[in-house]
This record gives sequence, C-alpha cells and structure tokens, in this order.
Amino acid sequence: MNARVAEQSLRGQILLDVPAAEYHRREIGVCSSTVLKLLHEKTPAHYRVWVDSTHDHETPALLFGRAYHCRIFEPHRYAIDFAPEPEDAPARPTEAMRNAKKPSKSSVERVAFWNDWDATNAGKTVLSRVEANRIEAMRSALVANPLTNALLFDDDGENEVTIRWTDPVTGVQCKARIDRWKRRKRIGVDLKSTDDASPAGFAKSVAKYSYHIQQAHYCSGADAVGESFDRYLIVAQEKAPPYLAAVYALDAASESRGFELRQEAVQTMADCLTADHWPGYGPEVQELTLPAWAYGDAMEISYVE
Repeated sequence: MNARVAEQSLRGQILLDVPAAEYHRREIGVCSSTVLKLLHEKTPAHYRVWVDSTHDHETPALLFGRAYHCRIFEPHRYAIDFAPEPEDAPARPTEAMRNAKKPSKSSVERVAFWNDWDATNAGKTVLSRVEANRIEAMRSALVANPLTNALLFDDDGENEVTIRWTDPVTGVQCKARIDRWKRRKRIGVDLKSTDDASPAGFAKSVAKYSYHIQQAHYCSGADAVGESFDRYLIVAQEKAPPYLAAVYALDAASESRGFELRQEAVQTMADCLTADHWPGYGPEVQELTLPAWAYGDAMEISYVE
C-alpha cells in the first residue's frame, strides 16, 4: 500500500495510507511522540542507542496494544497481519508430544492440526484466543457506547493519519500518526487502553506515559499544516470487563505543560543535532534527594517499638 499526500503546505504534509511499519521506522533527528517521551524521561544518549537499534523486544502489552489499535482503526490490515488462534482448537502439542517415539493418535492429530495452521498463517502475528476475544469485546463496548461510537466509527473521519512537518522554532523534522482525525469538525481523537479509565486513575496514566506531550506534538503538527484542532480528545478504555470507556479533554494547565515539555525535548534534539553530541547524565557530581514517600516510611518505622 502506497502513501498518498492528502494536503501539503510549506511546512508540512498530511499523508494517508502510510503503513505502520513505515511510519515507525526510526530516523535519526526526527521527533515523534515516542522520541519526545524518551528525551523527556531519559537522555540523548539513551535516544541515540534506541534510534540505532533494530531488534527491540515487543512485550505482550505492546503486542496487545498494536493489535487492538489495528482492529479498531485498520480492520482490513488486522485480517491480514494478525492470526487469532481458532475457537475450539486442541491445545498446542508439547515438545514431548512432538518428539515422542510412539505418539498417541490424539498427539499425532494435535501436531498435524497446529503444523497446518501455523503454515497457513506464516508471517502473521499470532494472537491467543483469550486476547483475540478481549479485543472483540472491547470493540463491541466502544460501538455500544453512543459517544465513542460517534467519535470512532462514523463516516466523518480518517484513521491513522500521518503528518510530517518542520518545527518552526528549531527546524527539527517531526512526524505524528493520529489515531482518528475528524477534519471537518477539527477534532483529533486518540485511543488508549488502560487498567483504570476513571478520572483519577487515567490522570496518573497521562502523566506516567506522557500523553500530554503526545497531545502537544499532534496539535503542533496540525497547526503546521494549517488544520488546527478545535478539540483534542482521548478515549480511555479499560482492558477488563465490562470494558468501560471514558472520553477526556485535558484542562488548560495540563495542555500548557505538555506544550512546554514538548518544546524542551525538541530543543534538546536540535542542540544534539547541531553539536553531533548525545550526552548522558552529565560528568558533574549531583546532589540527590530521596522521594517524599521515603521520608514517610522512615517516619512510620521510627515509631514502631
């Protein structure tokens, strides 16, 4: 599938049909939300190692998130790229069964079944039946919710839209991939799976995973191509039954902080590119302060007899 240029300006362009693997290809000096999070939380030295690495381990959580997003936003790709294990299939054979000198009839049948299934689905990412069922249940919950159904599944929007642009302050190249862009209504929508979609619980996730920086980056990209968002919404959906979802808009203070941290990270990238230097934690001695909770524990322990 080839990318199509939907809109282009002097500072950037909107691209449709960009394959996920192409978008996520690591490019030295190009800021994505993942790069900004890394520069904010770690150091340029960590970024330099990451951008040169080609063999990161995909955790089960990351694999699930990738499949979940694909099912919601690119169902045609989901059918091509993922292979949910079949319903009512026999358990996968153990190594002992495969290597048995005199296997039982049931073992032979199990080995034959899975050899054939694996050959048929070669090249696809295999999903356990439990994970595949969870994804389908989560999608059904989003469809059943009137608000999330209108945001994610109506005909007035485009999914997985890529923006590439030049940061106007630093000249650094940037890219973003918006889950869903309702361009006529000027709304950007981001979908997140979470353990806790309550206001208090998800606020912690926003801070922990730098979603406010991601929002600032996506909004900056929309500004760059002359299509500023009037609203940017985050759909947070829980990964356990009943798979509840909530829709959030960051308040002004959180939004402002996201823009501040984003620009700091982009400036760090610009400085490193200019100097061709990717520093770590620094050579000087630094004063270290224990976190507040450590003092709380000490206070409690001191009163125990």
